[in-house]
Amino acid sequence: MKALIINNPSSGRASLQKNLESIVGRLVLEGTLSSVKKFDTSVSFDYEKAVRDGVESGLDVIIALGGDGTINHVVNGMMKAGADVPLAIIPAGTVNDFAGFFNMPSDIDEICRMIRGMKTKAVDVCTLNDKYFINVAACGLFTDIALTTTVESKTILGRLAYYAEGLKEIPKQIFQSFPLKFTVAGESFESEISLFAVSNTTFAGGFKKFAPNATIDDGLFDVVVIEKTDILDFANLFMGVLKGDHVTSNAVKYFKTDRLRVETLGAELRIDMDGEDGGGFPAEFGILHKALKIYVP
Repeated sequence: MKALIINNPSSGRASLQKNLESIVGRLVLEGTLSSVKKFDTSVSFDYEKAVRDGVESGLDVIIALGGDGTINHVVNGMMKAGADVPLAIIPAGTVNDFAGFFNMPSDIDEICRMIRGMKTKAVDVCTLNDKYFINVAACGLFTDIALTTTVESKTILGRLAYYAEGLKEIPKQIFQSFPLKFTVAGESFESEISLFAVSNTTFAGGFKKFAPNATIDDGLFDVVVIEKTDILDFANLFMGVLKGDHVTSNAVKYFKTDRLRVETLGAELRIDMDGEDGGGFPAEFGILHKALKIYVP
């Protein structure tokens, strides 16, 4: 089996970086992998070209090592290159929401077992204008933390780096809200929101039940709209997110769809997409049903 490895050397989990050579060596020696081509990514790395060149050379699998942002880049490269090969994910990032949803292994033996087993699952891929995302796209309260946290602090502190950045942002953002217009199934509504998210899995921002009814292969994404509320209600909502019952609040709109348009009514906002910059508005969301195969434990 020919493999292309795309590795983010700046990802947050340094232990897996150190063990990558051992993982690859074991899979080669036992005959699971017949050839391996490895790229270390950088800011200017061309994911689409790397994938396209690999497919043209007879690639069988892509192995991505990194966090949600790295997986996002790899998926965009695969979709744009039209790569019909499975993706194996080695979770080495700061949060790893998408990998967490599937309980992807981080132990060397379990990673090798997953790749050796070649068990695949077809999953949906979401679209945002001309981009793709695999887990969640969000805008509003605290959604820019992944973009503002430095690589150095994520490498040193891991998930604590996000918490530290979040604590700094609470006084600045807690009372902010933004007017948006949502159009779904031909019907529109306007809302003063604190946050909205389009989710492909239940995981978002380290919370396991942010979109509690999300299913990865139903051809629909889940939309969570948290409207402006007072600080006490917001604190209760935050506690509800831990259990997944926040979606029952009167301040939350929660629904499934396969197409959504979101427009800003004044403020200039950016969308976070799997921890990467997803661009601004208007935002057209769609979904590609079972467009990607991934290795699962």
